[in-house]
Amino acid sequence: MKKFHHVLPMFCGIIIICIFFSFTANLFTIPKTWDVDALKAHSLPPPDTTAFVDYAPESYYDSIPTHVIYKTFPVYLREYERKGYLDSLRNLKPEIAFDETQFKTQADWIRAGEMVFNWPVAYTVVKDSISSLTAQDFKGQTRKITDDGRYPFNRYVILENGTLLKGSLSCASCHTRVMPDGKVIQGAQGNIFNNSRFAQAVRSGRVPFASIVDGTQKLYFTPWAPSTHQMTPATSDEFADALELASNGVAHRQGGSFERALKIPSLFGVKDLKYLDHTGQMINNGPADLMRYAALNQGADMLTSYNGFVPAGIDGHTKRPGSAEWKHPFGYAAKRYNDAQLFALTQYIYSLKAPRNPERSSKAVLKKGASIFKREGCVTCHTPPLYTNNKLTPANGFEPPVNHFKKYDIFNVSVGTDSTSTLYTRRGTGYYKIPSLRNIWMHDAFFHHGELSTLEDVFNPVRLNRQVRPVKGHPFGLSLSEEDKTALIAFLKSL
Repeated sequence: MKKFHHVLPMFCGIIIICIFFSFTANLFTIPKTWDVDALKAHSLPPPDTTAFVDYAPESYYDSIPTHVIYKTFPVYLREYERKGYLDSLRNLKPEIAFDETQFKTQADWIRAGEMVFNWPVAYTVVKDSISSLTAQDFKGQTRKITDDGRYPFNRYVILENGTLLKGSLSCASCHTRVMPDGKVIQGAQGNIFNNSRFAQAVRSGRVPFASIVDGTQKLYFTPWAPSTHQMTPATSDEFADALELASNGVAHRQGGSFERALKIPSLFGVKDLKYLDHTGQMINNGPADLMRYAALNQGADMLTSYNGFVPAGIDGHTKRPGSAEWKHPFGYAAKRYNDAQLFALTQYIYSLKAPRNPERSSKAVLKKGASIFKREGCVTCHTPPLYTNNKLTPANGFEPPVNHFKKYDIFNVSVGTDSTSTLYTRRGTGYYKIPSLRNIWMHDAFFHHGELSTLEDVFNPVRLNRQVRPVKGHPFGLSLSEEDKTALIAFLKSL
């Protein structure tokens, strides 16, 4: 036995090394994104039991061309742009930035995920020699640019032939916030849309009304919704009015409703949440589910058949286009992310951390606010430490089927907020998920429709009966004294 005593430590070391590399390999095993069986199993059905959702077949999805992610460049307002900047970009050669064969560590995958997060999927050709964005476009608006004049909604992309494109509709387009001090926070509730500029283009006729009508049908038509909820704009001005009515922190998302925008959610702590989307559209069991959800929201939902209606379809929206013929509304061939890109995106999102909370209140006020939060029963739905019980609450007018109570986590009490987004849209499930209250100190849109811009608005009973778009439901805290409201709001802003 003695002759083996020198060999044993080396043997154990080899075993440990093998286990380590096996663990590392498993850590970066990339799930398959487009698994139709998993999509069906992890997606909640529409509230109308007669509705039928048919996802694109795996063979079709796999044949869609994938993105090649190049190095991108910031967009500046004209007043901040250095002379000759756009022409200098045209002289550069495209540089591939995402190459999964080079990623060895968790940090590599996170950095790669940030590239995916910022990669635009819609493009317009830049013909000008200077930026078309000017400070005048942002006059009278809250901050949506950085101190050095960058507009984070867009990124420049260079094609092989030197064509310069302005790209938009990246993940960062919605989930980026420019703070009052000019700092950029990725993953936060976004505030960088410039709806008024788009509204001006609509009113001027630069965006043809026919394309608006066609676009709203693609984005919002829901076959099982009654005609009263199949709203499309009657005029260009009506569409422009809807754009300008939308506040910071909201977006008119595809699959939603023309009459109701949706609040842009924060991505901080997504890994801890059981459901994705305001309507709890998808169960969240890990990276594969987040990958599928991202794929849907970056265009695959437009290839889904909803009772025979395919939003991006041909022949009267009855058929999917050829997988290589699918066009983005701006005219470019639409593409999909590959599995490695989507996996990297999940790793980046999981890594996001909220910035240091600047809110400061006395310990006495925070203690009182915490006591009120508990006394008023807020902890029932917004349970610490996540400040959500991770359950679904049925909307007004929806009775959960009996079998749902075995399949989903349901808190069977409706808070009475507007039901449009979950009963009459393609994103609808009949439920709203109970949101987390973490980091709401940096939010300026509240409730799923984002029509309240402050916590003071949330607890003001005037909202229930205001003349323009009254905000019903969630009556909790409305009858508190002003002193108690102040303490409760201070506590909420500290989370």
